[in-house]
Amino acid sequence: MKKRTIAVVGGGAACTAFLAAYARRLSGDVAGAAADVIVFEPGKSFGPGIAYAEDADTALLNRPYSAMSVDYGDPGQFRRWLYRQASAGEGGDPQARRTPRSHFVSRSLFGQYLENVFCQSREDLRLLGAQVTLVPSAVVDLAVEAGGAGGSDGHVLTTADGERFVADEVVIAFGSIAPSDVYGLAGTAGFVAQPYPLVSSLDEVDPSAEVLVLGAGLTAIDVAVVLADAGQERRITLASRSGRIPDVRTDLGTGELPELLAGASRLLARGGVSLRGIHELVDSALRLGGTSMREALLPYTDSWSAPELMRHRLENPLPGGLAQRCVGALTPFYSELWRSLPEASRRLFLRDHYRTYNCLRNPMPVTNAHRLLGLHEEGRLGFARGITHVTAAAGGGFTASFTDGRTGHYDAVVNAVGRTNNTAAASASSLTSRLVRNGTFVSHPLGGIRVDPETNQVRGSAGAAFPRLYVLGDLASGEHFHVSSMELVARQAAKVAAQLVPASDRLLVGAVA
Repeated sequence: MKKRTIAVVGGGAACTAFLAAYARRLSGDVAGAAADVIVFEPGKSFGPGIAYAEDADTALLNRPYSAMSVDYGDPGQFRRWLYRQASAGEGGDPQARRTPRSHFVSRSLFGQYLENVFCQSREDLRLLGAQVTLVPSAVVDLAVEAGGAGGSDGHVLTTADGERFVADEVVIAFGSIAPSDVYGLAGTAGFVAQPYPLVSSLDEVDPSAEVLVLGAGLTAIDVAVVLADAGQERRITLASRSGRIPDVRTDLGTGELPELLAGASRLLARGGVSLRGIHELVDSALRLGGTSMREALLPYTDSWSAPELMRHRLENPLPGGLAQRCVGALTPFYSELWRSLPEASRRLFLRDHYRTYNCLRNPMPVTNAHRLLGLHEEGRLGFARGITHVTAAAGGGFTASFTDGRTGHYDAVVNAVGRTNNTAAASASSLTSRLVRNGTFVSHPLGGIRVDPETNQVRGSAGAAFPRLYVLGDLASGEHFHVSSMELVARQAAKVAAQLVPASDRLLVGAVA
C-alpha cells in the first residue's frame, strides 16, 4: 500500500505546533507508521515563519513566556527552554533561571524556540519513519485529483515556481490574512506595506522623518518603539479609527478562577447562552476581586486618550488586571460559548465589543507602556483617532485626513493595521482567494471560513466537510471566535494531529498513554 503524505501549507508557529503534536501522537507506535510530510513556507526559515523571524530585541511577545508553549498539554515548555538557554549562557549558574513568570521576551527569541522545536519534531518524525520535506515556496493553487492513496482522492498543490506536489491530507497553517492596503498606497515611495521583520522593513525610513503609523495595536506599538530607537529626531503618530490602544498587562497571579469556570460550565449546561449572561458571569468574578466590569472597562467606555489609559493602568492596575485574568481564564470555553450564542448576538459583539475585548485579551507589556508614555512626554509620539483617508501628496510624502476636519502631512507611512480574518481582504492572487472563488473555501459571515467545529475540517460550498482538508488558526475564527493565540493554535494542532493518526494506530497510542 502506498505511503500516505500530509502537506502543511505554512511553515511558521502553527505548523511547528502541528508537527510536534503529530510526533507525540505517533511516538507510541512502531517506526514506519507515520505519513510523510511536506512543508511549504515562502519565508526565510521554517519554524519562526515571518511573524517570529530574527528582528529587533525591542519587538516583544504580547504574552508572558509562561503562556507561549507550542504544546497545549505542556504550557511550561517554552519557559523551560528559555531557562536552559539562560543557564547555558551563564555557565550553568542557577541564578540565570530566576526570571519573573510574567517576563516578556523578544519575538525573535520565541522564533529561535520555534526553530528548535521544528527541527526536533522533524528529527522525531524521521525516527518514527516519516520523511519531512521542506519546500521554500508559497502554495498558489490546491486542487483535488482522483486516485490518491488507497484509491481515495488526493490533493495537488502547485507552488509559486510551478512545482506540483500530491498529498493525501492537507493542513492549512498559514495563519491569518496579510494586512490590507486600506488606502491603496502600495508601491508609493515612503510606504511600508508589511512591517515584519521590523529591522529590515523600517531600515529605509529617514531618521528625521515625520512618520504616520496606521493602527494603534500591538504591531503599531512594536513599530513605534523600533522607529524611536533608530531615529532620535523622528516624530511618530499612531493613527486609527477608534483611537483605542491595547490595555496594559499586569501580573495579578495565575490560576483558573474556579468560581468563574464553574459559572461558565453552568451557563453552558443550562442553555440559552446570552451576552448578558456572560457579562454577569464576568462581572460577578470581578466583584469578588474587589472591582466591577464598569470600573475595568471605564477607559474604553468613556473613550479615554491613550496616555490617560496607560497612566491610569500603571497607577491602578487592579481593575484592568482582573479583567485580563477573567478573559484569559475563559479561554477553554471560548469556542463553545461563541457557538452557543445566537448569530445576532455574535454579530453585535463583533460590531460593538470586540475591540475592547481584544484590548484586554492582548494587552501590551508594562515595559512598552512606560516607553510609549516617555516618548509622548518628550513630544516624539502622538496618538490620533478618527483617521478617514491617506493619500500620496503631489510634492512627496502623504496627507492624512481625520473626522474632525484636521489634515496632517507625513514623510512616511507604515501599515501596522494588523492581520485580518476577513477573506474579502485577501489579495486576488492569494491561495485563500483562489479557494474561495472555486468553492473549496466558503467565507464565514463572522470571519474566516466555514469549518467543522469538532474537527477543523474545511466545509465546502455544499456544506459537507472535506474529510482530509484541515485549517489551523484565524481562518477558523468564525466558528471558534478567538483562535490566534499560541495556546489555542496549539490546541487546534493537537486536535488535527490526532485525526491524522490512522484509527488502528490511535488504539495503539491510547494503549500506551
